[in-house]
Amino acid sequence: MNTTTRSLLCGALLLAGLALAPGLRAQNEQRPEKPRKEQRQERRGDRLEMLKTELALTDAQIATLTPILAAEREELMAARKELGKDADRAAVREAMQAIHAEYKPQIAAVLTEEQKAKMAALRERGQKGPKGPGAGGPPPAE
Repeated sequence: MNTTTRSLLCGALLLAGLALAPGLRAQNEQRPEKPRKEQRQERRGDRLEMLKTELALTDAQIATLTPILAAEREELMAARKELGKDADRAAVREAMQAIHAEYKPQIAAVLTEEQKAKMAALRERGQKGPKGPGAGGPPPAE
């Protein structure tokens, strides 16, 4: 390839890059980066909304569950803060499970038998994760 052709090709590529750059920059500006905490909360979604949909909760049940779930969330956040970022994963998991176990009967008391069965199925599905057992990690110790 001679130098004239090479220069024309480089120039064309440079012009194409310059033409596309403002569009790419505009896309990045439209999507501001959210803090990780906010991203996690979005992925998890609102637990009450999920339960409302999955269990077909009545308005009375929602009114009763709202303060229970809020108290559970506050306790979970306080435990995470108390344990700190460098806490042992097993210790964190144990603390979270203890808090969930404390609130589980309070939540169950609000549900009908059919809703309790659906809730058990949701918990079972949640333990398996989105791809089933063993997805993305070592098998559980037996």
